Amino acid sequence: MNILLLAPEPFYEERGTPIAVGLILRGLSERGDRVDVVTYCQGSEVDYENVTVHRILKIPFVDHIRPGFSWKKVVCDFFMLFKVIRLASAKRFDLVHAVEESVFMALILKWVFKIPYVYDMDSSLAQQMVEKYSFLNSVQSFLKFFEKLAVKNAEVVLPVCDALARVIEEHRPKKVEVIPDISLLNEVDPPSRPAPLVTTVKL
Repeated sequence: MNILLLAPEPFYEERGTPIAVGLILRGLSERGDRVDVVTYCQGSEVDYENVTVHRILKIPFVDHIRPGFSWKKVVCDFFMLFKVIRLASAKRFDLVHAVEESVFMALILKWVFKIPYVYDMDSSLAQQMVEKYSFLNSVQSFLKFFEKLAVKNAEVVLPVCDALARVIEEHRPKKVEVIPDISLLNEVDPPSRPAPLVTTVKL
């Protein structure tokens, strides 16, 4: 398969989501899939067979990007969207694997290019934003509407825990597979070693 993987974070870094992305890439590489990764400019280089990493351009004053919603991520995601659209215009992909908020980029690709996507869901974005910025309470239903669109249009949603899977039940996803997140309490193998799990999507 030709897979487009969207990783809206510094990759690679030794922290939860980038570690999980590294494990996915390792597994897909070993399976023989061809993967194009679009990610931020920050992060150390990695080398996987059949995997090409595309980075957005370096943006002045945008560095040290932490997990969670921030203005820095909004800026990076804006540039990432244009790179994703250019790549999808130039190359045929069978599937998009969208991590976190990049699911909305995947939704655009599905509407425009008819490419199915998998939603790698670390948290409820609508819930996360309201909890961080209480003034968004008034538009919570608006945020949940877009989250529902992302969930309903995914071929598979991959939440990190059962609690999150229950949160999205009301959105009526096509299929849900819970994949627990990487624990930072125990030693984690670096992504240069085999991945323990790769989700297969039948199209």
